[in-house]
Amino acid sequence: MMFGKNLGAVETAKRIPVGSVGVEIGVWRGDSTALFLERASHVHLVDPWAVTAYEDSDEFGDYYSYLQRYSKLVGSPDPRKFQQYYDAVYDCVRARFGDLVTIHRCKSEDFFKRFSGLVDWVYIDGSHSFEGCNDDLHSALSIVRPGGFIFGDDYMNKPGVTAAVDDFSALAGRPVEVFGGNQYQIKV
Repeated sequence: MMFGKNLGAVETAKRIPVGSVGVEIGVWRGDSTALFLERASHVHLVDPWAVTAYEDSDEFGDYYSYLQRYSKLVGSPDPRKFQQYYDAVYDCVRARFGDLVTIHRCKSEDFFKRFSGLVDWVYIDGSHSFEGCNDDLHSALSIVRPGGFIFGDDYMNKPGVTAAVDDFSALAGRPVEVFGGNQYQIKV
């Protein structure tokens, strides 16, 4: 869940190869998706649109802190109200894109276990914890074609993301290019 817009995605969209197929991890309302589809021919959207995705996350301190943080947006700290909110957002995304996307309503770890194809790029904006982002980076490497890209959001403004990207870059021996304020690109 997020407040506001991902303004850096505008810069990433300019780097999406024309006619490519990609994966977006962490979709929310699909605003970044719309930008990516200006160049991509198809995007796999991966998001659980579920309050349960935050039950074990320490991104906001703990689950209770997460519920409190977003309770004004949802109108209640009740997890059932959160799920109703998520379901409404998911329905809007489904109606918005048609055949240009394939929706995978699941956690990224489940997507990567099931997905067997290769894509031209993956955009990571799901979990902002070190563990979650690190897992997404390593899993993305296994589905991106050689010469493709791993893109992502929140570099330098989310400590878990920054640490995961830096660690991945060092371990994989792949340099990180930072652009657009908080976006990153890793060539595969």
